[in-house]
Amino acid sequence: MDLTPNDDQSAFVTATTDWCRDTMPLEGARDRPANLWDQLEAMGLPRITAPEANGGLGLDHATEALVFAELGRFLAPVGLLSSAVANRWFAEPFDGKVALALTAEEPGPLRVLDPADSAAVLMVQPGSVRVFDIPDSFTNQQTGERHVTEHRLSLDPSTDQAWQEWTTTAVWTEGDPRPPLHLQLLAAAYAVGCADAARDMAVDYAKVREQFERPIGSFQAIKHMCADMAVRAAVARSQLYYAACALDAEDAGMTFHVAAAKRLADQAALDNGRANIQIHGGIGMTDEAYPHFCLKRAHLLQFVAPANGAALLAA
Repeated sequence: MDLTPNDDQSAFVTATTDWCRDTMPLEGARDRPANLWDQLEAMGLPRITAPEANGGLGLDHATEALVFAELGRFLAPVGLLSSAVANRWFAEPFDGKVALALTAEEPGPLRVLDPADSAAVLMVQPGSVRVFDIPDSFTNQQTGERHVTEHRLSLDPSTDQAWQEWTTTAVWTEGDPRPPLHLQLLAAAYAVGCADAARDMAVDYAKVREQFERPIGSFQAIKHMCADMAVRAAVARSQLYYAACALDAEDAGMTFHVAAAKRLADQAALDNGRANIQIHGGIGMTDEAYPHFCLKRAHLLQFVAPANGAALLAA
């Protein structure tokens, strides 16, 4: 199994990174461009693995994981995860964004992430992925009133959320383990990118912040923290690559490898997010600074297709 990105994959990743840096920098995570989704669609990012017959690029999961890791570095919209899965596994193409619902028990309400201007809602369940229509009304999580248009912020300040009740109109995949694994893999890719962003932010700050007339990056304690961040990110990225290739090959151990990728990526994103805030010191604790963006996104990603302990222990 060759885990080295080829020239086409590297070019796709570079183009995505350059576009993200210009269009949706991490520092602007609270205020994204109004037409951001249209630009994402124009780039083909929600349809990387979708069949060409449905307007997709028809590429493999390995390429998609590489690109989504870069998108995760810039805290790209959570709706990209669910849209990519919906466009890949359902025969009818979706016209617009597909929001992501965290797993819930029927008939309880669905917590929907990134609901604005969505065409549908996707939720993963054991052994299947379900897609619901979005009704004209949402339920306000505080007042219980219906027909509200306000979407409240989630733990992650870059992601809105709303509540939706279960609808009778739902389509789902069943008997195919790949769609839930696909969502888990992409969430892991986002977490890897988040870990990378926190690492880079900490290293850049350690180079310019001075104490005792020396950059704090010259102190051994800070060096060790940055080295640990780099190791965690590298380990998570390696497992992400392997899991993506295993899913492409439909390897017998793909469930384990994808679950391992999610577990390592989540832990790397959380630990790097915390270390990034610590290296920034007092400014890292303030809302006006940016380090908390990575940590809060890491916490949110823990709830998206979490790693199944049984799958990890069964290997």
